[in-house]
Amino acid sequence: MSRASSPASRSQRPVLDLGQSLRQIQERSGLSSEELIEVVAEAVRDAWAAVELVSPPLTVALEPETGRLLVEVIQQVVAGAAANSSQATLAEALAVDPNLEAGDQLRRPIELPGPVQSRAAHLAQVRLGRLLKEAQQRQLVGEAEEHRGQLVDSIVERSDEGTWYLRAGALQAVLAREEQIPKERLQRGQHLKVVLLESKLGGGAEYLQVRASRTSPLLLRRLLESEVPELGEGTLALRSVTRDPGERAKVAVESLRDEVDAKGACIGVRGVRIRAVVALLAGEKVDVVEWSDDPAIYVARALAPAPVLAVRIDQESRRATVTVAPDVLSLAIGREGQNARLAARLTGWRIDIHAAGSEVPTRV
Repeated sequence: MSRASSPASRSQRPVLDLGQSLRQIQERSGLSSEELIEVVAEAVRDAWAAVELVSPPLTVALEPETGRLLVEVIQQVVAGAAANSSQATLAEALAVDPNLEAGDQLRRPIELPGPVQSRAAHLAQVRLGRLLKEAQQRQLVGEAEEHRGQLVDSIVERSDEGTWYLRAGALQAVLAREEQIPKERLQRGQHLKVVLLESKLGGGAEYLQVRASRTSPLLLRRLLESEVPELGEGTLALRSVTRDPGERAKVAVESLRDEVDAKGACIGVRGVRIRAVVALLAGEKVDVVEWSDDPAIYVARALAPAPVLAVRIDQESRRATVTVAPDVLSLAIGREGQNARLAARLTGWRIDIHAAGSEVPTRV
């Protein structure tokens, strides 16, 4: 029956002084000590095989008292001469444990040859560094996914050919030209509210790139949620949001309690809430519209500030024909059709607007 020797005294000098590095890497990566020690063990085996050509079975353990790494070799006890480093003679085995016999396993701490030790230390440091980088990358990916679609406060760091790079906690976010509010001037060190969109690995998976946005309707939605507590409490519901970034936006809100004025709650006392949102959007004007399940009422409200005389709904074509007084036609349409266009996007209805007494509509 094959037996294994008990480990001999471990007072010998450790073969690799990587204990401190392992502790630091474990703290920063969240990896288990077993995972890290196995990386070191593989480095020792590969170094031995590269230098000595044949590697005996080895184990690597962390000494709890000192935090140092110790290597044990596992050898087969043979009655005759050892054929390679995987074997130990019976005389060598008996010097460690007098109860061993040929065919048993001998386990003993060893001192690695100098060249093996140097190569193993180098391999271990390289592989542990790579493991740490991969672990940190996974943590960043997890953080990016956790904050996806959320409002974050970022710091403007630098610009490169029209693209701005932001720092949002541990994440670097990229604000591409198409995600920037037109005519908004950014400066290094500036605090900037953005929403984080999708993330991807770049540069051969060496860094994480998170796309930020200042133009997404989601940014306006998140800003309103941060300024209007009733939206988070379930008193109000934000039904629709649309924007012409940097110019004008419309939002539709519904009150879920009869006693709460949806529009008034979003605007705030003396407009304090909506002004806070507008300030964070570089002055973009925001129209708050009270949502209705009656499409005629909803379309009429969406065309504010223009008063509407009548709305005729065609459910089949999802077209709303709106009649306004002649003197407010231009107000209903808006500059370059902006008011009508935003109203159409907000409600999801195609809108034809004409002045009372005229049969020629303006279609959006």
